[in-house]
Amino acid sequence: MRRWAKSMILDVDVFLFDFDGTLIEPSIDFDVMYQRVRHMAHQFGAYEDVMERMHILEIVERAGILLRDDHDTRDEFLERAHAAILDVEMEAAERAKVYPGVPEMLKELADRGFGVAIVTRNSRAAVTRILQRFSLYHDVLLTRDDVRHVKPDPCHLLRALAHFPEGERRAAMCGDHPMDVIAGKRIGALTVGVLTPNMTKERFKGVDPDLIVSRPSEILKYVD
Repeated sequence: MRRWAKSMILDVDVFLFDFDGTLIEPSIDFDVMYQRVRHMAHQFGAYEDVMERMHILEIVERAGILLRDDHDTRDEFLERAHAAILDVEMEAAERAKVYPGVPEMLKELADRGFGVAIVTRNSRAAVTRILQRFSLYHDVLLTRDDVRHVKPDPCHLLRALAHFPEGERRAAMCGDHPMDVIAGKRIGALTVGVLTPNMTKERFKGVDPDLIVSRPSEILKYVD
């Protein structure tokens, strides 16, 4: 893993930020979400052991594929599964809190001329609810409802970068999850791992981000 001194500079034009766990404190109860979706997959006869190692949206997608020959059953499963996920997200949105210094950091990045994008696997409804409570500057917001393929698929990030002028798309992808680093590397971006409370650098072992910060506002130390 590259060890950056504080004198190093993130020579980029655009900052791409994950949302949950990166700009706001973790509030989604993923255990409940997983339990509900896995239970539904079992109910619909669309469960495989491999799902134990999948992320939640990928579980839903895989179950939908298994049910593809029965369109009505597939559509019912997908509707109920996405509703269950949204219920957990909306409940979490009411409890969400922004990390200290994040609003000021985003505003300062914008004032310095950097592009700011939020790319999240969360729903637009939940993110919008949070942004109604907290002012977080961004030039573009792309949730899972806005793209066909979500990160770590690079298309999610590329769609965000397309918002900015050509020639001004050198990017840094910043997130608290290894998939954020993976997605960033897939588009050739610099990558910043953001540690959440009680998380160690081992979180990013194997994905090798260019930089690891202990809190999101620390990113300002690395911009010119």
